[in-house]
Amino acid sequence: MSDAPKIWKVAEPVSGAEALAERNNLPLPVASLLIRREIDDVDAFLSPKLDQLSDPFLLPDMHKAADRIWAAVDAKERILIFGDYDVDGITSTCFLSRVLESLGGNVERFIPNRQDDGYGLSVESITHCLERFDPKLVITVDCGTGSADAVQLASEKGVDVVVTDHHEASEGIVADALAVVNPKVGTHKELQILAGVGVAFKLCHALLKQGRQQDRPTSHSTDMRPWMYLVALGTVADMVPLVGENRILATYGLQVLNQRPDPGIDALARSSGVQQEMTSYHIGFVLGPRLNAAGRMASPDLAVELLLSTSPRHAMRIAHRLEEANKERQAIEETIRNQAISRLEEHYRPEEPAVMVVASRSWHKGVVGIVASRLVRRFHRPAVVISIDEHGVGRGSCRSIDGIDLIENLESVSDLLLQFGGHRMAAGLDIEEDKIDEFRRRLNARAREVMDAENLRPSQPIDGWIREEDLTHDFLAGQDQLMPFGNTNPVPVWGLRGVRIKYSQRVGYDKKHLRLIFDTAVGPRDAIAFHFGDKEIPDGPVDLAFQLRTNVFRGEENLQMLLQDIRLSE
Repeated sequence: MSDAPKIWKVAEPVSGAEALAERNNLPLPVASLLIRREIDDVDAFLSPKLDQLSDPFLLPDMHKAADRIWAAVDAKERILIFGDYDVDGITSTCFLSRVLESLGGNVERFIPNRQDDGYGLSVESITHCLERFDPKLVITVDCGTGSADAVQLASEKGVDVVVTDHHEASEGIVADALAVVNPKVGTHKELQILAGVGVAFKLCHALLKQGRQQDRPTSHSTDMRPWMYLVALGTVADMVPLVGENRILATYGLQVLNQRPDPGIDALARSSGVQQEMTSYHIGFVLGPRLNAAGRMASPDLAVELLLSTSPRHAMRIAHRLEEANKERQAIEETIRNQAISRLEEHYRPEEPAVMVVASRSWHKGVVGIVASRLVRRFHRPAVVISIDEHGVGRGSCRSIDGIDLIENLESVSDLLLQFGGHRMAAGLDIEEDKIDEFRRRLNARAREVMDAENLRPSQPIDGWIREEDLTHDFLAGQDQLMPFGNTNPVPVWGLRGVRIKYSQRVGYDKKHLRLIFDTAVGPRDAIAFHFGDKEIPDGPVDLAFQLRTNVFRGEENLQMLLQDIRLSE
């Protein structure tokens, strides 16, 4: 198997862009992009503010949740925050801890270990927590909606549970908790895009609002804004749509993040080598992976300890441990990826529809999701990567491509699975080892029915052609008014025609990357193409698909093009 050439899909021109560009002082291609992305309120989009946030009591059961939490605070009852081991769950736990403790709450925290406890509020994990912490109130963050058995057990033990979550109710089952604060079971669709940390923020907003109405002193003295970098971290890392309220939360949180307000975040940024102003890119590809590495390779408690640390020296020690965990994760991921590719090249052909299914007893289950994503990116096929434990049970992560719904495909072979869940582009499953071959056979039989030639070719979306004269800092400043970028508001990909390469060099310790320099009407321009080291550069003028960004090297800022694709000029 090998990388297939991409089909370039260039956005069509739109009407009204000239007026929008003039009114908002934007480059014309950026104004066109805003129209294509169907941004209704351009002023609010370009200038998101906290006072645009909706009333937190629009979320279901919020009054019940706020009443019970304030009662626990007043009575000095022990409150347990039960989180999740990804960045969204970790930041939700830390943010809620900060606010509740500032209000006078007696707070404990528990985050399941990926290896030992598995995901979510299970009967086993709640039993452990009740014995260890003896709480009177459990507040879940980023989990718990479908944990009916665990919630019932807590209730039988005299412990109330307030669920805060943003996941769909599995098979329609919603736990009978004292309160289920989850926009997915509410009626306000505009709030259903919130991440788990966004729901935790809303809960804290409700607590402060109610406390101030009741003239509670701690409510008047508590300010959530210094901790909103946690909300940005979780929101961006969880890849929820960065529009609406998520855009407001991420924008403000990034402003706080760049002040490096706590020792933990300062240590994390310094240890990972971040020198410039941090954006959603740094959350997604620098800070987030290091926080996730705690849950994947070590203990998620490390990440919580870092983000709650008050000692710069202690925080730096933890940040270095996370850096090492991330390097270990990368090494393990590369080994598994290479082994998976070797197996796939024996079975799959580029011209044939297929779902890539690979499994092993030696693979670390903490990284199989990342490996599945890498396989999809390389081969443009849905991928299922399975780690089999000592009992012969496989835990698999699935990733898909546009046009292929994972859940529909998994439902077609559900009789072979112990359990599965997720959404059309990413899912997880459990399967017995002796059923994997049949799972692969049936999944691929269905793939031949539903996949066609268009599915087999990767596409390269282009947000518009620009001119050489647009490769300036002024154009970049106009583009960056659309930040923060993320899900549903991705970094624009521009196209440039007829470029002549002046210089090219394969770079990186393994020569996997490609650096290009070419002349333009505004002077020489630099481009970097990650993982293009083995590609042949077309002879003659080329068209480039790229993202435009600022690159900081040795303290110097330069305009740089991040190549997405390159082709012989048409």
